[in-house]
Amino acid sequence: MAKRLSILVACLLLFVSCAAITGNKPLNPKQQCTVWMILYNSEYDSAMATMTNPASTPAQKDLALKKKAILAKVWNPMKLYVAVVEAGGIPSAIDAQTITDLMNELLELAGGTQ
Repeated sequence: MAKRLSILVACLLLFVSCAAITGNKPLNPKQQCTVWMILYNSEYDSAMATMTNPASTPAQKDLALKKKAILAKVWNPMKLYVAVVEAGGIPSAIDAQTITDLMNELLELAGGTQ
């Protein structure tokens, strides 16, 4: 539980620091990619740690499997978004919203009880 709380606090601090840096302006696409990748990697590591820990309860493993399913769904859209940004293009708002919605699902699961 403490690990989950620290992940949520780290994400919150990241969002607050991004907001402070940009004022109240929305994140630019590169900043958004960075936030998403930090969250993705954090949740991936958390899910893998839970799945490989023999002390994990069935409920914890079920939650980790749910996270892995969302991580699998978000990977390709996120990869495409990053590729567009790296090529200097402007990603679509629909793609950004799709990724944001999936990331919000991850955050909801991360804040859930075990």
